Amino acid sequence: MIPAGGGAEVPLKAGDAVPVGATVKTGAGSRAVIKTTKQSAVRIAENSHAVMMELVDSEATPKVLIDLKSGSLGALIQPQAQAAMDFKVKTPTGIAAARGTMYAVAVEDGKGFVKVEHGKVDVIPANVEKKVPQTGKVTVVAGTVNETPLGGQARALKESDVVTTGSTIKTGPDSRATVTMTTTSAVQIGPNSEVVVNELVESAENPKVLLDLKKGTIGALVNPGGNGKMDFKIKTPSGIAVAKGAFYSVAVENGKGYVQTKEGEVVVTPLESAAPGR
Repeated sequence: MIPAGGGAEVPLKAGDAVPVGATVKTGAGSRAVIKTTKQSAVRIAENSHAVMMELVDSEATPKVLIDLKSGSLGALIQPQAQAAMDFKVKTPTGIAAARGTMYAVAVEDGKGFVKVEHGKVDVIPANVEKKVPQTGKVTVVAGTVNETPLGGQARALKESDVVTTGSTIKTGPDSRATVTMTTTSAVQIGPNSEVVVNELVESAENPKVLLDLKKGTIGALVNPGGNGKMDFKIKTPSGIAVAKGAFYSVAVENGKGYVQTKEGEVVVTPLESAAPGR
C-alpha cells in the first residue's frame, strides 16, 4: 500500500486499515480483500492497482469510490443496502455504479470492462455528462399516437415531443408511446388507449404524477430510489392505483380498472373512497 499523499510502499497484512487516498497494489499471485463499509467489500486481484478515492461508512448515505488504474477487482454490495449505497468503481473509460450487486471490473490496455453477477450496474462513459431526463418527454412512438393539449388541437406525437399537464393521449391499434413522466418515473401507453395527464410535477422534494386512464393499458415504472417522495397515481373508472417503487400495469376494460403488480408495492383505493377531485 502507498499512503495518501505518497511515500514509501507499506506491506499490507490482515487487520490493517486502508485509509482514503491510499493506493493498493498487488503483485503476481497476490490478492487483497478489503471491507469498504459495513455492507460492502472488494477483492482486488493479482497485478492490480486501485486507489481508494472515497470511503464513507454511514447508515444514511454510505459511499464508496474506487479508481481502478489496472488489473481487476470484484465487488459485493449487500442487497439491503442498495437503496442508500452509492458505490462506484472508476476506470479509464467510465464509471460503474452498482445497486445491490455482485460484479467485477477489469482494466486492460487502458480500457474498462464490467461483468455483472447479480443485481444492476449502470456504466457511465468517461467524459460524458449524464443528462437528466426531461419531464413529460416522449422517448418512443410506434404507430399512430395523438396528443390533444387542454383547449388545443390534436397533433401527432413523435419522439422528443413534450407532453404537458391537461393533455389527452390516444393510441391507435398496434400503437404505443413511452413517456418519461419525471426523472424517476416513466409509462408505456399500450394500443387503443386513452389517458389524460392530470398532474405532472417534477420536484426534488415532492414529485407528483396523476394519470386518468379512460381506456386501454398503461405500464408504469417508478424508481425505487424515489420511494419516500414520489406521489404516483393512475386513476381508472373503478379506483386509483398508488405506486411506491414499483413496476406495474393498469388496464381499463368495459369501464372497469384492473391492476397487475410485477415488482414493488401498489395500493388500490376504490373510487368511492378516494379524495374529492381524484
